[in-house]
Amino acid sequence: MKKEYFEYRGVDNLVFAEVIADTAENFVTGSVMPLAPIAKIKRSTENSSSPSYYDNQPLLVVSSVGADELGLTVAPLDLETYAKITGQAFDSMLGALIEGPRANKYFAIGYRTKGTDGKHRYVWRYKGQFSIPDEENNTENDSTDTTNTELTWKGVATVHKFTKTKESARSIVIDERYGGINFETFFDMVQTPDTLRGYAINTTRAPEIFPAESVFAGTIVVTIANSMPGVTTYYTMDGTEPKAGNETTIEYTEPFSISETKTIKAYSSRNNVQDSMIITRKFIKEG
Repeated sequence: MKKEYFEYRGVDNLVFAEVIADTAENFVTGSVMPLAPIAKIKRSTENSSSPSYYDNQPLLVVSSVGADELGLTVAPLDLETYAKITGQAFDSMLGALIEGPRANKYFAIGYRTKGTDGKHRYVWRYKGQFSIPDEENNTENDSTDTTNTELTWKGVATVHKFTKTKESARSIVIDERYGGINFETFFDMVQTPDTLRGYAINTTRAPEIFPAESVFAGTIVVTIANSMPGVTTYYTMDGTEPKAGNETTIEYTEPFSISETKTIKAYSSRNNVQDSMIITRKFIKEG
């Protein structure tokens, strides 16, 4: 991947799911649900290290990683969600939160962060508990000041060791800048190292050529599309096989017009080494 530089400038799509089971055999979560509109997220991880001395010198350093803590600034939660994440009771008939003893529940949370380049990192954190949120309510006055809700989620590693890594995990972070997966369904379920599916390593998706109709009158505009991130598409219009560097091969950058019969062949290339199959479309002008 070409190195790109950016800074963080955005966070959204905050969701959660209850952890139903976390055992040596299985890691199971419930349905993914929206948590709240998010204004800010801050993560910190407990770290500690201690040197071991031999011959009067620190020759080894023993390190350990503790819990992750997320500070979430969100819009005030609806009472049903508040009750669910804090393990308390909610009477849906009355719309009443009943604060009392807490059930000991764990939750996975997901979100995505945005860079100044407009691209995202997608995150699932697997197992943690929410604390009772901090809230502040002030008297109404002539200013436009309002208050929101501060959530704290403290996460630990899973008991379950995933098949792909043979290790337990705290989270997974996927950067769309690598073009490795399709993110359309990323938040449909809690994604783990074992469930996440990317584009095939040695396969680049072939492009599609539009419009669908092959016979036309006058002039038509041809579009060559490939929804797979990180690809470059090449084509020819004379029926020859496209190949980067050939005189008749054109790099596709935008739709183009044709006004006579043409045979268009196209393929996509990913990372300059993984080429798709070549597709062919013949557009025939009437008359």
